Amino acid sequence: MPIGRWFSTIVAILLTTLAVGGEAGAQVATGNSYAITGIDVDVNAADAVKAREQGIQEAKRRASRMLVDRLVAAEDRSRVPPLDDARLDNMVRGVEFVRERSAPNRYIATLNVVFAADQAKAWLADSGVKVSETVARPALVIPLWKGKAGVDALDDRNAWREAWRTLDTVGSAVPVTVVRGDPTDQGALSAEEAFVGDVTALSRLNERYRAPTIIVAVVQGDKESGALSVGGVRYDMRTGARSEIAPVPVEGAAQLGEAAKKMHARLDEDWRSIAVVRRDSQDALDVVVPLRALGDWVQVRQRLGAVPAVKSVAVRSLESDRAELRLEYFGTAEELQRTLAQAGLTLDKDANQWRLQPR
Repeated sequence: MPIGRWFSTIVAILLTTLAVGGEAGAQVATGNSYAITGIDVDVNAADAVKAREQGIQEAKRRASRMLVDRLVAAEDRSRVPPLDDARLDNMVRGVEFVRERSAPNRYIATLNVVFAADQAKAWLADSGVKVSETVARPALVIPLWKGKAGVDALDDRNAWREAWRTLDTVGSAVPVTVVRGDPTDQGALSAEEAFVGDVTALSRLNERYRAPTIIVAVVQGDKESGALSVGGVRYDMRTGARSEIAPVPVEGAAQLGEAAKKMHARLDEDWRSIAVVRRDSQDALDVVVPLRALGDWVQVRQRLGAVPAVKSVAVRSLESDRAELRLEYFGTAEELQRTLAQAGLTLDKDANQWRLQPR
């Protein structure tokens, strides 16, 4: 492509995508770090009224512990003292009753607890720990079983699908939805297309689910006997990035529930390395993005948009071989470097100039 035409094309793309920072900002805004959902309680007491009161209070206490797990780094959690009920009640903004059932001396319910952000931050600040908000990123999971006869259909009711269907990911950084596998899904994507990674078919399926991430989780081996292996591929539907989930051995079908749990834990940890936002500080950097081709800018734009720690991006100048950006971000420059590295971007300093480029 002639350099003038290429430059015009990149300008046109730039003008339609200046909201890179806006996308990242929207991700931060929509991830409610102070809402703890799906808390199950089952309480017995002297009567139904007392059981309900105790059940609600237990849900609040459990939610406060889950809030600490969500907002505080693992090494700092032991420094957070337990809450007394008075401060806990003052910190809770509301309780949502998803499901509840009462018996004469029993209360069974699923509740959501929403905390007041300012009150929660004050409690954690009193403990001397830093608050790190994690922006959730939902994933669509396509569980597949490959045996001697090939890959089973999307709707096959096997132990691997059941392991993912019953996995509790509520409140995690990567809440998952399992593909339905119904005729609509099968019309968009076959099990074989999912197994080989047909991106066109995956995108077609995702028109229904609108998931930012698709996980093709594969178990291989005989259903009836023998050792199995589980692994898969993670597809970022926003950036087009594809990453392998290394296969691990599993003794047999009875261990698939634990295998799904461990795989999800790895996915959750990987996303947290990018999605954690420390709002106690923010700063800005002027960076240069070297451009050798149109694809360089597209990659940088997409990957910046997937990093919640990047508050905003302003394009200061654009030439055929470079772009100059102003990045506003949460945290420190060192934390930003580590986060961008997880997103496939290298941020380094050459003399007095910061440089940003795809890895």
